[in-house]
Amino acid sequence: MSQTRMLVMSAGAALSIAASAFAQNVQDKAYQAELLSDAASRTSRLAQGGSGYDAQGFMIGSADGNNTLYIFGSAQITYTMNFRNEDDDPAEGVPDGEGFTHGFENKMTRIGVRGSIWDKAFTYQVRGEFGNTGDFGLETAFGQYTWDNGFAVRFGQFKHALLRESMIDNEYQLAAERSIAEGVFGGGYVQGIMLMYTAESFRIFGGFTDGLNTANSPFNSGDEADWAFNARGEFKVMGSGWERFDDFTSWRSAEDNGLIIGAAVHYQQSGDTGGTGGVDGNGDPIEGRDILRYTIDAQFEGKGFNVFAAFLGDHTDNNIEGADSVDTFGAVIQAGVFVTDQVELFGRWDAIFPDGDADDQHFGTLGVNYYLSPESHAVKLTAQVVMAFQETNSLFAAANPEEEFEGGLFGGVTRYGILGGPDDPEIALILQAQIVY
Repeated sequence: MSQTRMLVMSAGAALSIAASAFAQNVQDKAYQAELLSDAASRTSRLAQGGSGYDAQGFMIGSADGNNTLYIFGSAQITYTMNFRNEDDDPAEGVPDGEGFTHGFENKMTRIGVRGSIWDKAFTYQVRGEFGNTGDFGLETAFGQYTWDNGFAVRFGQFKHALLRESMIDNEYQLAAERSIAEGVFGGGYVQGIMLMYTAESFRIFGGFTDGLNTANSPFNSGDEADWAFNARGEFKVMGSGWERFDDFTSWRSAEDNGLIIGAAVHYQQSGDTGGTGGVDGNGDPIEGRDILRYTIDAQFEGKGFNVFAAFLGDHTDNNIEGADSVDTFGAVIQAGVFVTDQVELFGRWDAIFPDGDADDQHFGTLGVNYYLSPESHAVKLTAQVVMAFQETNSLFAAANPEEEFEGGLFGGVTRYGILGGPDDPEIALILQAQIVY
């Protein structure tokens, strides 16, 4: 009897344990099903909106896709060696060269946001840059509406639609930096409004702005023009799509050849409102200044190679009694070719031809790019040599307040690797690492 009772008790205990385990298993499966359902729901919501990563980068968006915000940025870190002749007897006020200078520099660190608001056709961008001193400056801040018929309007602060080289962002240049000629003739960032039209084989830009290089200036600034207009047209001779011309590089996998020919003109007047005439070389006010700037250029992209050429011009009238108008010209020719899927060789010649007795300035650049990920600018390593064939003090000598020397146009600017020297040649070796996200 005792043995039978023991067996019954043991069987009951076993059944109790089995039932408990079964119940727990059912609960676990129900919980797993709940988790899977929740995950599917979250995935569905992410596909319709929310946050994540897509082909355009990191984003936050609404379920209908009309409101989006993308975060983007880049960084360029350089190591530069500069070689120039020392001057034992410099001209009055002009600093003498140091012979050899080298070091690291965070040349450019950018961060920005872009996206759409209210409607996918209404887009915006706000982007700023930390310069090599760590100071933050606003570059772009604009809104844009694009109609289905190819017309668009942009308003705010944006890159001036004048030079093709200027319109291609820093991260997508062929060399570590744009040409020095572009620095002389480019319009930088401007404030105003721009109308655009894009068709299959041509596109046009027309702007009404505050004038050349007027970023981050109040409306009554003396640096602004009374008024300024610019127009640029580009004709696509061959190739499919405009996006391939957003950089100077052409991958080996390109389906076809592409060629665009462009021309642009900019005209501005100043001096009639709010002290907008500027000052002359002696610091005296100028009653007005009229500037006509123009260019014609061509950009060719083949299957693994590219060529770009531009002619640049500037005509300036200073309203100073007895002063003549000044005409300055420039030119750029550059080319690149891939020798492997990740290694690209490039070269460039650019020149500035000033008016009067000033010497012409010629610069040569040779280099190589290595794309860590093929067909991507996300991580790019660049090594290049830049040579100035004439003295560079007239352009690059730093200001010397003690000697009342105002400095050259690029006095204190280091991004080209050239610092200003009294004799030729001056050579810069630049090693650059770039990341884009």
